[in-house]
Amino acid sequence: MMVEIINKIYQQYYKTKFQKKCNKIGQSVRIKGKVIFSGQGKLDCGDHLLIRSANFNPVRIHIESHATLTLGDKVFLNMGVHLSCSEKILIGSQVDFGEDCLIMDNDFHGAGIEKPKKAPIIIKDGVWLAARVIVLKGVTIGEGAVIGADSVVTKSIPPNSFAAGVPAKVIKSI
Repeated sequence: MMVEIINKIYQQYYKTKFQKKCNKIGQSVRIKGKVIFSGQGKLDCGDHLLIRSANFNPVRIHIESHATLTLGDKVFLNMGVHLSCSEKILIGSQVDFGEDCLIMDNDFHGAGIEKPKKAPIIIKDGVWLAARVIVLKGVTIGEGAVIGADSVVTKSIPPNSFAAGVPAKVIKSI
């Protein structure tokens, strides 16, 4: 009983902290566990967002200044998901992220004197990313696609496809 009360207090604390970071937030947002935020960019969230985080494996969201991260309706972020946005990441509705997924629209640093490269990421409606999927800059994942565990998505994936591997390749249409 006491543990449940403490959990509810923590959930409300993290939800309030999350709401302060949002430019726009939908209805029925649920935050379970610790979420780590950094950066000063814009975060827009749709309805029925669920973040399932944990103190030992938190969800991390980094949004650079002048960057925009958009989460559609009914998005599920599992433990250890890391969203790193330097330009634009657009996540559609009913998108599910398995544990420890990494989504980054940038290279973090350039080689030598080059500026870091960045390009938008678009994950369309109804996509499922299994555990430990990495999605790199400039990628669009089509509606209804499924990406297999431990895959690295370096190129766009068409709608209604199952893709897997390093780098991820389309295995079949679904």
